[in-house]
Amino acid sequence: MTYRIAIGTNDGINITEHFGQCSRFQILAISQEDDSVTFMEDRITIHQDSCKNHQEEVIREKINALRDCQIVLVRQVGTRSEKLLIHSGIVPLQYQGSINQALIKIKAFYKKHQFL
Repeated sequence: MTYRIAIGTNDGINITEHFGQCSRFQILAISQEDDSVTFMEDRITIHQDSCKNHQEEVIREKINALRDCQIVLVRQVGTRSEKLLIHSGIVPLQYQGSINQALIKIKAFYKKHQFL
């Protein structure tokens, strides 16, 4: 089984973006069989700055653009966005640091608990 992670990054190395202000997500696929990570695409979402006011319609459009992902990994996510992500079946995770370090922790957690 494979799961997808949308990562808010502006450099491809670190998790740098707030969910509402992120206009581009790096999409990765992780195989649960062998823990391999595959880069899928850089996905552009709309309304880079308009989530600052936490407008629900704008947040929903951004979430809809990530609907094939099981996890969103960002530096920060607002309470309203977090609730809407969860309601949409997407797990919001906040982490400050490198993508590689976050992926090590995520893979270990999901392997141990056999989620997804």
